Amino acid sequence: MTRALHLPITLAHAKGAYTVRLSIGSGQRPGNFVLDTGSSTLVVLPHAYDPDQDASHTPTTWAQEVRYGGGVWAGPVLRADVHFDGLHESVHLEAAQFSRAQAQAQDMHDADGLFGLAYSGLDIAHDVRDYLSERGVEPPLTWPWPFDREDENLCDFATLLKQQPRVTLTPLFTALADAHRIDNRFALLLRRPLVHVEDDSADVALLAADPLNQGVMVLGGSADHDADPPHRLHEGSFSDIQIVHDLYYNAHLIAVQVGDGPRIDAPALDPKYEHRAASNAFFDTGCSFVILEATLYRAVLAAFAQHDARLPALVERFQQTFAQQQQGLPNADVDALDWPELHFFLRAPDGSETRLTCTQEHYWPRNAMRAGQAYCLLMSQMKNWPNQTILGLPLLAERYCVFDRSAPNGGCVRVAKARGADAAWSD
Repeated sequence: MTRALHLPITLAHAKGAYTVRLSIGSGQRPGNFVLDTGSSTLVVLPHAYDPDQDASHTPTTWAQEVRYGGGVWAGPVLRADVHFDGLHESVHLEAAQFSRAQAQAQDMHDADGLFGLAYSGLDIAHDVRDYLSERGVEPPLTWPWPFDREDENLCDFATLLKQQPRVTLTPLFTALADAHRIDNRFALLLRRPLVHVEDDSADVALLAADPLNQGVMVLGGSADHDADPPHRLHEGSFSDIQIVHDLYYNAHLIAVQVGDGPRIDAPALDPKYEHRAASNAFFDTGCSFVILEATLYRAVLAAFAQHDARLPALVERFQQTFAQQQQGLPNADVDALDWPELHFFLRAPDGSETRLTCTQEHYWPRNAMRAGQAYCLLMSQMKNWPNQTILGLPLLAERYCVFDRSAPNGGCVRVAKARGADAAWSD
């Protein structure tokens, strides 16, 4: 077993999420994959992987269609070797299950795919063997892809799959742990929620060289990560948050506080959503925003107004500008106002509360996506989404986060301050 595999990660490719480099197949062509604790599937885009050029690949009779908050894709499930080349060691897994996105409406910017880090309950495929056999596809395999490519929204395909037998896949991280290649935990050192841009002409290489766009992923490692080479990546002690369900990295959000104002109680998850959401909050590294349950969002904006009556108007102005032009607001407009800290209170493993604070530099990051622009990363609950808060990258920025799936009672997320960029890489 590899004790701790350290992997560089970066915001340079996906811009609003971190990617890690891994290789699929016998040719070991590297790709940059979004790290997403809000999903479970390893999916690769067609430009980054050709099964016909991979001697290690095996087709299946399974197909997947996966929908996120802002995108959807569909494709065949394949098996092939997956390789991780760390800073000090390497790990590979034979016959890993993954999908190739044959049809997709998902913008991953310059990333080559997505590495879902959540549990198997989200990694569902369907066996279309009988369907293909009835239509004369022999052998009844999903590679080469035998389906219509004109269903742009994939609605017809989703309906078709729901009529076929379900198959629960084994996510890549789960497979690594089950094969005893690593311990059943991983950690992420994260700097910012959006890519830092000082020059709009900067290419991916220049963005990747910016320390503010760099981070670290540690696969495996000890429970406290204190002794892992190259020395610890955090400062001070950890604060622990209980994982209350293993669908996502589900947490129980107790309350939110704006500055030193009164606490705002977080509503419980509506029972009708328990089967698909599990709790009233979850940690999602694939999300650039903190997406607050609708009543919480309104209460936070009201608390902003109590702090300074001008604050809600600037949030609304950003939302309109972003919706119309995909642009942020000038840094100076945000800097002109005093933005309060946001405090999130979550259930700890011992039943007490753990407080995580989100500073204005992380929910209003400057020089984000473009030089001189700030983005507001607070958002209200999405349409048709459960009454649930999504704890995305702004809450995890400048933190070292250990997702310890082996901890008692279903696991926990351990959070500490990230070490400075120079210290993290030079020790």
